[in-house]
Amino acid sequence: MRLPIDQTKITVLVIGDPRPVFNFGTTEPKLDKAGKPLFKVPVLISGTGDQTDPTTTITSSGDSTHLRSGQTLICSGLTISTWSLRDAQGRDRSGVTLRADELKVHGKPAQ
Repeated sequence: MRLPIDQTKITVLVIGDPRPVFNFGTTEPKLDKAGKPLFKVPVLISGTGDQTDPTTTITSSGDSTHLRSGQTLICSGLTISTWSLRDAQGRDRSGVTLRADELKVHGKPAQ
């Protein structure tokens, strides 16, 4: 299931360097449907109403060289989706993933 996220009340702050996503068990870059490489960006999300702002990653595709720690992002097409799988030991695992169609820098980096 994939659900859209309304970003009008949250702020997304880059807190680390983007990292490439690889196909499981290989060093081959994972690609989106258009053939662009996927990357994950570590972020802090504020404005959620939680007492502690959550940190997570957002997966996107394309060029990530313009993203730097301290920048605020505008996430076009931000969605959350659920996943589940059985690991190598036979255990069921599940979680959620944040994905954006495009990540744009909003304003100047925080100091």
